[in-house]
Amino acid sequence: MKRLIGYLGFFLTVSMTPAVFAAQGVVLRLPEKATVIGPQISLGEIAEVLSDDKTVADRLRRMTVGKAAPAGGRVKLALGYLKVALRREGYNLQDFSFGGTETVEVLTQSQDFDPAGLLPQVKSFILEQTGETPENVDVKLEGAGKKITLPAGVVTAKFRPSFTGQYEGSVFLTAELEVDGRLVRVLPVRTTVDVYHPAVTVVKAVGKGEKFNRGNVALIRTPSSKIVKGCFRQLDPILGRTAAMPLPSGTVLRVTDIYDPPVIRHGDVVQGIVERGNIELSVQVRAIEDGKAGDSIRVENTDSRKVLHGKVLDEKTVLLEPEESERKTGVGQ
Repeated sequence: MKRLIGYLGFFLTVSMTPAVFAAQGVVLRLPEKATVIGPQISLGEIAEVLSDDKTVADRLRRMTVGKAAPAGGRVKLALGYLKVALRREGYNLQDFSFGGTETVEVLTQSQDFDPAGLLPQVKSFILEQTGETPENVDVKLEGAGKKITLPAGVVTAKFRPSFTGQYEGSVFLTAELEVDGRLVRVLPVRTTVDVYHPAVTVVKAVGKGEKFNRGNVALIRTPSSKIVKGCFRQLDPILGRTAAMPLPSGTVLRVTDIYDPPVIRHGDVVQGIVERGNIELSVQVRAIEDGKAGDSIRVENTDSRKVLHGKVLDEKTVLLEPEESERKTGVGQ
């Protein structure tokens, strides 16, 4: 029985002892005045909390230190009172450095804040991350217009980098909202970012088979959301080429929009070359199908009538595939 009572006493002593939190190197600075929303006062609303350990700093900022005055009213909190509150929560005051005033006057007053007001700061942050000039970047805030309640005062924001490291298209940011220099809220911010790049664009409708010239295409700054794979960033390689299809004004030109005629046509007799180490052999072949430079086409050996495969190098040459050439060309026979 005595042993049971001893265990019970030990359990009660441990359970009633406040948890001890490690908070080394924390700096708390009290301003002369602070503003809160109420009904409770958190430490982060009335003091600047600095620590290399982000987890410790966040926990301290959320710590409740007392009740706020009614709306429009004021209450004064002394540094000594805050030290008692810290000890009550299990912190060792030797881990803290205290600065600022001895007493802070806390006003209970709020404001309705529209996150749309963050747009200039969001754009500045994205410009810093991308290195782009302001005229090349368009930023829109998604879901803006829904107001949130913050303590009265001057609101500024600091932004954490995007998790993906990308700043085009849909970009998710995290804003740390400060009022009069004190962190009061962490807010997710969803944005749409268009970075403008030069792209060859049709400025006057072009018909199928019509040539591209400076009168119907131009290099236009285009948002990234409208630029697709295969578009052109330089104008000169396009001029004089032929449209593969009708193209209305405003079309961002792509590779598939340009007629690229074959350099070798069906029936053309060309040279088929075979590479064997440092030796290059050639045989006369006839094209069985059309092909552009880089295409793989079928050809026929004009002597043996064997069908081969090869890569079009230019209008006169096909590089025969090694495995096919050795079995079928009859080169050297």
